[in-house]
Amino acid sequence: MEQAADPISWVFAGECHEAIRREDRFITPTGAHIRRLFLIGVLTELHVLNSRSVEGRVSDPTGGITISVNRSCPLVADHLASTDPPEFIAVAGELAQKGSDEIRLIVDACSTVTRTERDRFLHLCAEDTLCRLEQQNSLSPSQREIARMVQTALAVINNADEAEAPDRTEMMIGIVSSISGPKGAPLEDIIHSAGDAGIGEDEVKAILTRLLEEGECYMPTNGIIRLL
Repeated sequence: MEQAADPISWVFAGECHEAIRREDRFITPTGAHIRRLFLIGVLTELHVLNSRSVEGRVSDPTGGITISVNRSCPLVADHLASTDPPEFIAVAGELAQKGSDEIRLIVDACSTVTRTERDRFLHLCAEDTLCRLEQQNSLSPSQREIARMVQTALAVINNADEAEAPDRTEMMIGIVSSISGPKGAPLEDIIHSAGDAGIGEDEVKAILTRLLEEGECYMPTNGIIRLL
C-alpha cells in the first residue's frame, strides 16, 4: 500500500532539494512524503516584488530554500515584507517546482520566532529524519549525506551557547572572500579550502550558519555563499 502523505512535514531544506516530485507530493531520499512543509530558519534574503507578491530565502544549517507568497495571502505577504533579514522565521506552505527549476516553498503562513524556537525545531526535525533513516535496510549515498546534514544541524544546537573563536570566524570570512567570484563562493569549495586550513566540515557549516544569522553573508542560491 502506498504511504499516505503527512498533513505537514518537518524536513530540512537540504533534504527538500533532493526530493522527487510524484503527482501531488514530493518524496525525499529518507522517505518523507511532503504535501505541506513546516520549516524554521533564518530569513537571509527578501525581495518585495509588489504590494502582494514577496519572495525571499530561508536558510537552515543544511542549506537554503526560496520562498514566495502570492496574492492569495495578502496578510502573509505584508508580514513577510515587513521583516528585515536576517531574522529567525517560521514558514509553512506547499512545495512547488516548475520543470527542472529549484524546488521552492509557496508560503501561506509565517511568523518571526526566537533562536530557542529555531533550536527546538532543529532538534525535533533531526529526530524525525533519524527515525526515517533507521527504517532503511541500508543507506544510499544520498541518505548518508542527509545523515551528515543531521549532524551539522545538531552541531549548531550544541554550539549555540559557545561563541566561535574570533580567529576561526575571521579565517572563514577570509576564505570565502578569497575564493568568491562575481556570484559568490560554492559551499563545496569553501569546505575544501577550510579543510586545508584545518577547519572540519561540521565546524565550517556551524560558522557559516552563525555568519548568516548575523547578516555577514547570505545564500543567493542553494549551495552558494556570498559576503555582504
